[in-house]
Amino acid sequence: MRRLIFHLKNCSGAGLFESAARFVPASDADRFTARGRWIAAVLLASTGLMAAEGVALAQASTPPEWTTSSYSPQRDAWQRDETKITAQNVDGLKLLWKLKVDNKTMGMQSFREPLIVSGIETKAGVKTVAILAGSSNDVFVVDADSGELLWEKKLKWASDQPQEAGEGRGFICTNALSANPVITPAGAGERVLYLITTDGYLHLMNPATGEEKQAPVQMLPGVYGKPYGLNLVNGVVFTVTGQGCGGVPNALYAYNTATKKVTMSSPPQGGLWGTAGPAIGTDGTIYFESGDHPYDAKTGQLSTSLQAYTFANDTLTLKDYYTPSNYKWLTQRDLDLNTTPVVFPYKGRDLLIGGGKEGRFFMLDSKSVGGADHQTPLFRSELIANANVNFQTEGTWGSFAAWKDKSGTQWVLAPNGGPTTMKFPTNYGDTPNGGVLAFKVEEKAGKTVMSPAWQSGDMMTAEPPVVANGLVFVLAGGEFTGQTNDVEGGLYSAEQRIKRSIPAKLFVLDAQTGKQLYSSGDQIVSFLHQAGLSVAGGRVIFGTFDGTIYCFGVK
Repeated sequence: MRRLIFHLKNCSGAGLFESAARFVPASDADRFTARGRWIAAVLLASTGLMAAEGVALAQASTPPEWTTSSYSPQRDAWQRDETKITAQNVDGLKLLWKLKVDNKTMGMQSFREPLIVSGIETKAGVKTVAILAGSSNDVFVVDADSGELLWEKKLKWASDQPQEAGEGRGFICTNALSANPVITPAGAGERVLYLITTDGYLHLMNPATGEEKQAPVQMLPGVYGKPYGLNLVNGVVFTVTGQGCGGVPNALYAYNTATKKVTMSSPPQGGLWGTAGPAIGTDGTIYFESGDHPYDAKTGQLSTSLQAYTFANDTLTLKDYYTPSNYKWLTQRDLDLNTTPVVFPYKGRDLLIGGGKEGRFFMLDSKSVGGADHQTPLFRSELIANANVNFQTEGTWGSFAAWKDKSGTQWVLAPNGGPTTMKFPTNYGDTPNGGVLAFKVEEKAGKTVMSPAWQSGDMMTAEPPVVANGLVFVLAGGEFTGQTNDVEGGLYSAEQRIKRSIPAKLFVLDAQTGKQLYSSGDQIVSFLHQAGLSVAGGRVIFGTFDGTIYCFGVK
């Protein structure tokens, strides 16, 4: 509703805008619910500005953008505004441009997921730009139409703690920039790019020039803390940290841009390493999953759990949590809950989908995520994957996608590593390396369930999928994800994993059947690690390990 309300403010006066704003949660900015459409219609009728369901006003808004990890604060990866790439023209998808930049890798890290932002007034004119954060505290801003590098900047070390030489320890704590940046959405006033560097400092930047709007803010208590995707709601920037890198506590962190205060949740938890960072519900509740760690609910140590927090008056408060009944076994087998959960509205409340390495999914009701005993989900699937109890290459990693088709059916998509334990109703052969799994959220026998729908063809390390215009865009990242070296003993080094990785491939699938509609073939020459893709305005943009930024699309 953000764009509709913004238009109402301009056309109908502040009073009307304020009335509408009370009905629409700011954190649910891009979702038209039935109630929202009804409210908009009543408001428009009262001012003589009635348009068919209010949609015509939304169409006059800014071009499609991608402003945060997985598209929205709810991390649903559903690009609602894409119209240029369709099922009819997707087989003509082409490599529009590629650009090699001087991005120094750190361990296996290279780029984060791009942002795509329109209306930026650069020295070369008003542009739609792609913004990519590089692993060595670099920022690259590219003309999304031509592939021209508009500006790049290496952010200075701000901490008084010394900067380490080298790439850290192995492939886990690599001293690399690991958090996807975020930018204020269109229509929300001045555009500000927020980016957290490896020294734990948050930078507030002008996306047109790279100029910093104020001195960097120390958001983490130490350096090299490995934060993940920044989220921005109501002027507050959130992130989580994982794997105890740099001795930084694994916690939820918040920076209030109004009060200039930083808040950290307590006590420290197991690794909070869903790559899209925390998800935020339509009511402002903050959700994340935790990995291996001692468990003691009485003291708030909630390893292998999904946790829900509120933020008010610069205070983070645990609201609720869900701990799987087999959490002890999951912890012993290193089967972390390691994803960013996805949140979506369903029949008057938010639902969440989570999961991890185990190969099983759970659905939670935001009103009581784990029931009275904190161990009773709304739905818990059978074992879908990872029959091998493999802690390193199988199960679900990263984040999800959730979208609703024209009939009103709610879908959930998940990347999966390795074969499944069952045949999906629609499938495209064996998947020794994994792929994408699709589920429908349905009502059966009075219960809300996830019903398996389709399974994609085989993909080497599928990154989190993106849904746009009835299509699923997914990168088979090509990364070798093995961790333990059974031949030589110990763990694989980053160098060994890099040598075993293969070039990535871009696939486009029919969102309702999983049928492959497009493959990039051998056009991509390197792999990627937790980089992801972004879709907006007929463009699919991502970066690979070798420092190349790719843009596929239709003209």
